[in-house]
Amino acid sequence: MNHSQIIHQIKKGNQSAFRLLVEQYQAYAFKLAFRIVCNEEDAKDVVQESFIKIWRNINNYNSSTKFTTWMYKIVTNSAIDLYRKNARQNSISLDESIGTVSKAQQNYINRNQDNKELSILIRKMADGLPEKQRMIFVLRDLQEMDSQEVQEILEISETTVKSNLYHARKTIKEKLLTLMAYERR
Repeated sequence: MNHSQIIHQIKKGNQSAFRLLVEQYQAYAFKLAFRIVCNEEDAKDVVQESFIKIWRNINNYNSSTKFTTWMYKIVTNSAIDLYRKNARQNSISLDESIGTVSKAQQNYINRNQDNKELSILIRKMADGLPEKQRMIFVLRDLQEMDSQEVQEILEISETTVKSNLYHARKTIKEKLLTLMAYERR
């Protein structure tokens, strides 16, 4: 079955077709969710909740939109909801986050590991960004989506994407430079 046939079968209530869809997109959904919530168990919960929402709302899916864009929007919104819930429960000050980031940077330098450590560091730094900047940065730079998809998922203008992405990148760059200067002392 091709993609549109699978969607058509799901709209008819075909659970086997839905299983195919889940198998095809589960890894992509998990990757996105993990980059937003930064926790494996929470990401699994987001993916499960997202696919339940997809099943329940498949009749609202408009085939003129890319399915992945529609799915990413659901995953992103579910992840944002969980992130906000966790943020309220586990408020961490910016100073504590920077301390954690500094330790991660120190480990990176001391062990001379590959770019994976830097990626973790950048994700930690992204956690300290304002929510809109963080979401745009995650979708655009970490998920490598194009600006048009980010606009559709977050329902914002191109200007908003560009402006928030600029500020997010600038903030992360400044934090990296500060940490590097601190580490050189």
